[in-house]
Amino acid sequence: MQIVAFDFAAKQERTLAEGERPTRPADNLFYWIIAGPGDAAELPDLLGKLGASPVTAALLQGPQPEAHYELYDDAIHFTLSECRIDGATLKSDVLAFLLGENFLATYLAAPSPVMDKIQRIYREDFRKFARSSGFLLYELGSHLQESYRRLFQHYTTEAERVQLRLFGKITDDIFAEVADLTGDILAFRRTVLAARDLFNELAMRKSAFVAESTQPSLDILSDRMERMGANIAVTRSVLNETLNLYMGMVSHRTNRIVTRLTILSMIFLPLSFLAGVYGMNFEVLPELGWRYAYPAFWMIVAVFVTAFVAFARRKKWI
Repeated sequence: MQIVAFDFAAKQERTLAEGERPTRPADNLFYWIIAGPGDAAELPDLLGKLGASPVTAALLQGPQPEAHYELYDDAIHFTLSECRIDGATLKSDVLAFLLGENFLATYLAAPSPVMDKIQRIYREDFRKFARSSGFLLYELGSHLQESYRRLFQHYTTEAERVQLRLFGKITDDIFAEVADLTGDILAFRRTVLAARDLFNELAMRKSAFVAESTQPSLDILSDRMERMGANIAVTRSVLNETLNLYMGMVSHRTNRIVTRLTILSMIFLPLSFLAGVYGMNFEVLPELGWRYAYPAFWMIVAVFVTAFVAFARRKKWI
């Protein structure tokens, strides 16, 4: 467990030594608590000493619902989802938070790149920008949005790659690829819009736990995630159009094959008629007794085929 004490009035921050724990809320101090599964037993007691009720303190235990926001008398319980690519599949991890008047408890069930980055660079931002505990909320939102932006760029690149495949050798496995990619994009968009709703709630709902000076910044984060959600929808539309383009290309190739087969049928239909006529078993067929009937038949065939092919080319059928 890591605990950082902030004094926003004096512009000072200090990471508590290992084993050092606050025993009660201190004047002008705000505590940022980062806990993991190994701290589950100690966390409720620590939060209770900082003013959280037993019911509220226990909210960080157990499975966390995705995209959750709940306002209590002594704290706000909310969750956010951090997305990542595992192999070729979208994975998400839920980050749980409890925001009180003098503490922000962060519970990480799994390692979090976003929280690791915040822990590395928060000191510089604290010295430059922090005026209240809302600084931590903005840090969280801005770095989470940055991780979403990188993932959005990944899916944009993947959509472009699928499009470029249409101009090379392609098979029907593109249907499964586009279906998997579309499913991941929809899940990612749902996560982004859930984060948008959360930051909109934090920005719009008046609460003693969110500084009023921070709410405009959180509202800006909400707007940015709204635009990102719209851009993700565009990427999904591009994938759908790619699949439609592929279906159009397949249909065009099929139509060309059918056209060629139709032309061949049109050539051989009259020839089959002639062969059928002179294959009849009648006693009187004058041409059968003509010495040059066979060469004449093939001459007629050659003239007909040549004339029909020339006609088809003129009409641009072939």
